Amino acid sequence: YNVTAFYLKIWLEDELAHLGQCPWEDDYRVCQQVCQQAGVPLETISLQDEYKDQVISYTVQEAKRGRTPNPDVMCNSRVKFGCFYNAIEGRGFDYVASGHYAQLATDENGVKRLLRAPDPVKDQSYFLCALTQDQLDRVLFPIGEFEKTQVRELAQEFDLPNKHRPDSQGLCFLGKVKFDEFLAAYLGERPGDIVDARTGDVLGSHRGV
Repeated sequence: YNVTAFYLKIWLEDELAHLGQCPWEDDYRVCQQVCQQAGVPLETISLQDEYKDQVISYTVQEAKRGRTPNPDVMCNSRVKFGCFYNAIEGRGFDYVASGHYAQLATDENGVKRLLRAPDPVKDQSYFLCALTQDQLDRVLFPIGEFEKTQVRELAQEFDLPNKHRPDSQGLCFLGKVKFDEFLAAYLGERPGDIVDARTGDVLGSHRGV
């Protein structure tokens, strides 16, 4: 393959700076080091406005209605495999390779099937569940057949600059910011009791976020 790497900038560092450190600068530095070692060009695409419009707004509105949002599912379908596809349209790229732990198979009718990765802990197929057939047709999951320990071994073998980097955790746009702090910044707090629906007993209290 003739490969071009892309760093998708979706961190909301301006809006969330008061809540904690946003590590996107460190992420980008590591991407530069890996791409330099591999001889692969690296480009940056800012999708912050799109992310705010299509994922942040959804997350806040769902929480405001008392429902549990899933911003990572929306991020993948609307931004990483949606707006990003649109941003590189017309540049001649046949596929988009992603580091998600998931696998693809094509059935006898030509339909793409999203399958779980063999690593039961790192499997990310659930977070890709909203991808359409058109989106799946263009994606590759090159590490989806491996377990995390095998990927770590390969990183050591190739002496990658990120071989000792800890696993990413949490929501894709929050970094080190806690989810309840993020919601409180947008919605405020409305403390109340946690009540057993069957007995009516008060079990504790919540902050309303």
